[in-house]
Parts: sequence; structure tokens; C-alpha cells
Amino acid sequence: MRPMPSADMVTLISFLAVLLIFFSIDVRSRDSADSKPWHARLFEWSSRVGGIATALALALGWVDLFLPDETSPIHVVFVAVPGSVAVLCAIVLGLEMLWQRWESP
Repeated sequence: MRPMPSADMVTLISFLAVLLIFFSIDVRSRDSADSKPWHARLFEWSSRVGGIATALALALGWVDLFLPDETSPIHVVFVAVPGSVAVLCAIVLGLEMLWQRWESP
């Protein structure tokens, strides 16, 4: 994997910050009822996992931003993997909109 320059890391951190706001709004708008169908639980947990993965990637990217590029102990993979999980969870939540559309009268 190629090294990520600081300018690209700033762009990624900005994207992750917006994604974290999205996940935090989504998690707060859900209710925790025990008798939910399987897809409601899937979307609820994808929101939680996405928020945690986004927070982790954002924190690691923020720390990496202030370390020298040559000797950074944080490899790009440590930011890219949780960031990719967060994007995947956001895509799953985007599919939720289609799922809700089919169920509404």
C-alpha cells in the first residue's frame, strides 16, 4: 500500500468526520425494541459498528497527521481497514432506504 501524504490524510479525516456525524445521528434515532425483524437488527448493528469503526479510523488518522511522514508508526492500513468497514456499513444503511421503500404502502 502506498504512503499517504498529509494532504490526502486531511481529506480522509474530513470524510470520516462527516461519516461519524451521520452514524451518530442514525444511532440516536433508533429505538431498541426486543421484537424486531432480522433486517431491523442488521441495520441497527451496522450503524453501531460503522460508528465505532469510523471513530477508530478518525482517531488513528488524526494522530498520524501530526507524526512525521518518514517515521510514522501508524501504517495506512490501520486507517484504511476501519475506514473501509465504516464505508461498507454506510452502504448497508443506504440499502436500508430501499428496504423501507418496499415496505411502505
